[in-house]
Amino acid sequence: MRDYDFYYTQDGSVGLYSYADDDVYHSKYGALTEAWQKFVIPSGITSLLNTKENIRVLDVCYGVGYNTKALMSYVISANENLLKIKNKKKFINNFKKSLKNFGEELKEEISIDTIDNNKFKYWLSKLLLSIETEEEETVSKVHIDCLDINEELVKISPYLKTLITPQEIYTLIVPKIFDCFDLYWKIKNLISIIGLFFMPHNKAKITEKLNLKFNNDYDKSDREYRIHKFVNVIIIDQLLKLYKDNYITKDILKVLKNHENRRYLNVPLAKYAILKQKIKYDFISRFNLIVNLHNIYYDYLSKRYKNAKFKQVSRLFDVNFYVNDARKTILQLEGEYDFMFLDAFTYSKAPELWTVEFIAELYNKLSRNGVIMTYSTSALVRNTFIENKFYVGKILDEKTGKFIGTIAAKEKSMIEHPLSNYELGLCSTRAGIPYHDTGLGLPRDVILDKREFVFKNSDLLTSTQYIKRRLRKNNEDDDDGEE
Repeated sequence: MRDYDFYYTQDGSVGLYSYADDDVYHSKYGALTEAWQKFVIPSGITSLLNTKENIRVLDVCYGVGYNTKALMSYVISANENLLKIKNKKKFINNFKKSLKNFGEELKEEISIDTIDNNKFKYWLSKLLLSIETEEEETVSKVHIDCLDINEELVKISPYLKTLITPQEIYTLIVPKIFDCFDLYWKIKNLISIIGLFFMPHNKAKITEKLNLKFNNDYDKSDREYRIHKFVNVIIIDQLLKLYKDNYITKDILKVLKNHENRRYLNVPLAKYAILKQKIKYDFISRFNLIVNLHNIYYDYLSKRYKNAKFKQVSRLFDVNFYVNDARKTILQLEGEYDFMFLDAFTYSKAPELWTVEFIAELYNKLSRNGVIMTYSTSALVRNTFIENKFYVGKILDEKTGKFIGTIAAKEKSMIEHPLSNYELGLCSTRAGIPYHDTGLGLPRDVILDKREFVFKNSDLLTSTQYIKRRLRKNNEDDDDGEE
């Protein structure tokens, strides 16, 4: 049964609040922005994209898929030029050039009198190969394995809206020339007021629960931090392949058709999934397929991103979903991953996904030059990585200059911002005592109780004692310097 509520975060993307865990799934300041800044951008996928034929990504705790969607959007944008319809004149010129070379080679090798079918096929294939080689560019295929235990969230993940904020509307329609006039601020204020009037508002109880003081008064966010319109359709198609006629069930239909939820959900996409499931698995005629999907699907896609073809984009990805306890799934997965996103609930709410044993499995599945990223900056999480022989560093938000997450790798060269001596020392305090889950099957409460027992009986400094000692030492060093 559903135990969560939707709400709009400050960048216009939908977040989730869990009543069972009394916690948010995403930052209330920007669910989508967090995915870009803490996972996609620091991953360094640019260095592998279109240089490696196959790139493998593991998304632990997929949730509603912001990390996967942001990554897919980034890959599509990076391949924008490769996905454009090829210039016909260029193709014709290349064809003529290849045909001329083909004729000269054919003339040297054989005469018309001696040509037979086999030789003709050989030379024709050589001609076609020369044309393809002329046009061929390396395009990486991105394989994404998504792990989550909540089936309902996985199923509804493609339908969450992302709004354009009033501030973004303003930057699109007000010229920069007004920067030096009072009119600039008047127009900005007017657009914000009008935009907020028409935009959906969060429920009062969620606003109060999360202390959203400026309800829907969104911060300015980057236009690049958006989800490409093709991404959700690709995910829907993959979910239909996985669940077949059991995808849009009565429970999911209830969520999609709920009046309160409509402000947060993309209705046309939901209609597309419902109709496609019915058409594909209830054997509705091909004529109805064309009629029903024209306005919902083909028209929906064709009005945007005209330079990219949906079929070409969809071939870039292989998205798989594993709806089960991640501890069981990780033991079944094969091969190595270039990138891992660890986006589980905080360790006090989901300790089973932050244990030494679970992180050890991630280490085993990570490629030699791979990296694993997480939003957490806690001493416990970082020490768990260290105990598994990871090199550990910090994720830097270059726009604010603040460190906003943790990155770990097998190779030291993959860490751009290593932990400081102070942060390493903090990992060695009681705060850094990790969780353990031998056999990867212990209940959550048992894992919490085991660490609590070790914590209470430990001889290590507490984090407070460590900080005070560091301050005292720094003050003594300053006094010595003055003398």
